[in-house]
Amino acid sequence: MSQYEDLLIDALLDRGFTVEEAVRLIVVQERVERERREEEERRRFAQWMARISNVTYGTTGGTSTSTSTEA
Repeated sequence: MSQYEDLLIDALLDRGFTVEEAVRLIVVQERVERERREEEERRRFAQWMARISNVTYGTTGGTSTSTSTEA
């Protein structure tokens, strides 16, 4: 266990949690943070893919960049 986790456990013990509850809370916190990071990575990947497709297909904001001229 890291020094940071020891401090968290001490703080939770001061708030009336048991050691087991404190450890479970830390595990849940770590899982939530990991899931949040993964979701952020998926969101950024989706944004990147959208930008790439706009560049590849010549569109911006869902509109075509090609123009037609009448002679």
